[in-house]
Amino acid sequence: MNTKVSCRFAAIFPIVFLSACGGIAGLDFDLDDDDSSSGGSGVQGPVSTTPAQKINLPQDGTATLNGRAVVQTFTTNQTTRAVAVQSQSIPSNSSVTVSTSGGDIIAFTGSATGSNVNLDSRTGDNVQQGTVAAVFNSPDLDRGAVLLDPSRTRFEYQTFGSWIEGRNQASGTAAAGSYGSVTPTADMPTGRNASYQGASTGVARLSDGNQYQTSSNINVTTDFSSATISSTNTDATSLVVGVPDRAAPELDFSGSGSISNSGFTATVAGPGTNGEAYGVFYGPNAEEVGGTFQATGANGVSHIGAFGAD
Repeated sequence: MNTKVSCRFAAIFPIVFLSACGGIAGLDFDLDDDDSSSGGSGVQGPVSTTPAQKINLPQDGTATLNGRAVVQTFTTNQTTRAVAVQSQSIPSNSSVTVSTSGGDIIAFTGSATGSNVNLDSRTGDNVQQGTVAAVFNSPDLDRGAVLLDPSRTRFEYQTFGSWIEGRNQASGTAAAGSYGSVTPTADMPTGRNASYQGASTGVARLSDGNQYQTSSNINVTTDFSSATISSTNTDATSLVVGVPDRAAPELDFSGSGSISNSGFTATVAGPGTNGEAYGVFYGPNAEEVGGTFQATGANGVSHIGAFGAD
């Protein structure tokens, strides 16, 4: 049996992805109303009519999980290796498919609007199964991914991760997504308060022009009419040879927003960025919360990520 590790210790969890040095049926929800909100980016919380069910990855097999992801497009100067972010997206439908062997994740496919990646240890890609996450890299480091392994954490209804492709090319994409079993909209709690702690993973272009993998501590509080989210203690792991890892407090953020359907959109800001976080409640009674975020700042700073908390 795998030891359960609370995600509130992660990034907290030691994941370094892309570093320079017969499964479950897909879980789905309806995003048809996402563009009907009158404020902010127009992203409402998802609508779900499907009873929430626990995620149980097979010991040997394949599982597909559905959710939504934010995507970042970038270009890389082939001489200087400096990165320039071209665009960020609001969340759109996304899926991840994982293959397992002996309880370990051995293959990963991430699909989102404008960004797709496939990594498979059976065809030569590298995978490291960590304490709470599976980390993939292609041999040339052009592609990579990290996915929180739900079978190795306290999460029962969700997972999250990020990926990048095209690091060695003139252009590429990065994505960060949240996946799981959404709280049925009709069963969203009312009249009580809740607090969740967890972690995030993401990809950032900092003011030095380099790309980094990020991780942070996440806290969400809610009375189920509005929600407040904070991301603190952000660390940045360099994806460039010779560039050191460092703390990135300029990427910390906090903010709040209203709950709609089974999620929320919060306007967030911090020392060096501002943007939005998009939350989704998971489980029969909103036992967990996850989601995605995007933010930008001066000097070309750009940050996307996904998070989970319980």
